[in-house]
Amino acid sequence: MLFAGVLGVMIASGEFRHASATLTYLATPSRARVLVAKMVTATGAGVIFGLVAAVIATGISLGFVASHGYRVALGAGVLAGHAAGAVLGAALLAAVGVGVGSLIRSQLAGIIGIFVWGLVIESLLGGLFTTIRPYLPYTAATTLAGIKLGGAAFGPAHGVPGGSPLPFAAAAGLIAAVAVLISAVATRTTVRRDIS
Repeated sequence: MLFAGVLGVMIASGEFRHASATLTYLATPSRARVLVAKMVTATGAGVIFGLVAAVIATGISLGFVASHGYRVALGAGVLAGHAAGAVLGAALLAAVGVGVGSLIRSQLAGIIGIFVWGLVIESLLGGLFTTIRPYLPYTAATTLAGIKLGGAAFGPAHGVPGGSPLPFAAAAGLIAAVAVLISAVATRTTVRRDIS
């Protein structure tokens, strides 16, 4: 899912990196409109990322279970729900990535920021303060895909018990709100700055 966020950063900040943003904004002077178009594009790409990830993970897992003669403990409906959650989580994280890429404008800094947030900061915060863990965006996205709360954390935070995940709609709404908030800040600050 983090790679979907990285793709969103690349979509948003790539024009600044390659100095083609001037041409884009000359063709479409409404910078907010360009940002929305990038979010829609990244969300579509995130859907593809999530779908591919869900198919690969499900296929490998079912192959492992079948090769060892185990019984599949999850029904088809639950597996489909987890796959739908992976698709939605990746799509929403791609939109968050667009907001981050538009806010920071540096492709390298945005990509590093996505990884540091998802792998380090959320692991630390979620491990230290289990009450806020469900409200962290990357953690909420992983719970959409059926990962237990804190299961995507690294280091000692991975095994810290406590808390329960947000309901599906609330987790999706939280990530969408984060994407909108970051993009709104980018629209009011960074996107309005001179790009030449």
